[in-house]
Amino acid sequence: MVKLLTFKMLSGYTRPVVSIAKDVTCLIDTGADTPVWTQGRETLNDVFEAERVEGKKFILSGFGKEPEIVDVYNISNVVLNDNNGERLIFKNMTVACTIRPNMVAHLILPATAFSHMNYTIRNVGVESPVIEIECSKDVYFVNPVYSTLDDKFVERVYSFTNG
Repeated sequence: MVKLLTFKMLSGYTRPVVSIAKDVTCLIDTGADTPVWTQGRETLNDVFEAERVEGKKFILSGFGKEPEIVDVYNISNVVLNDNNGERLIFKNMTVACTIRPNMVAHLILPATAFSHMNYTIRNVGVESPVIEIECSKDVYFVNPVYSTLDDKFVERVYSFTNG
């Protein structure tokens, strides 16, 4: 059965940013393939109790700077609670961790995390902008794809369901 989740976009942003926890913002980035935590490891551990993945790195690019080699962390659960009490859970999410305090959001969720879902950004015909996500499961796993040239580097992530 497909369910529809609706997330109110936070005002003051020019991109689709939602709140996922107290004082934690999340950008739904339809052009990305890597989840990124932008507030450094200490905050990442405070919010999600994330675990560093030893011996693995991400090469981050596309942030207007030179590419940056950053640590890889695993978050056991990222929970998105919608406006109607429904929730979507991403399990075992692999994220790149950097310190970019001026980024638009704390967490960037890439399009690849939503590959088994439909999502729509509604700006017209609604009281305030929303993101609608249609999904058939409550839980999705988000796992890394390692580089074929050097398996210490995560190339991207993908989502899948269990069953």
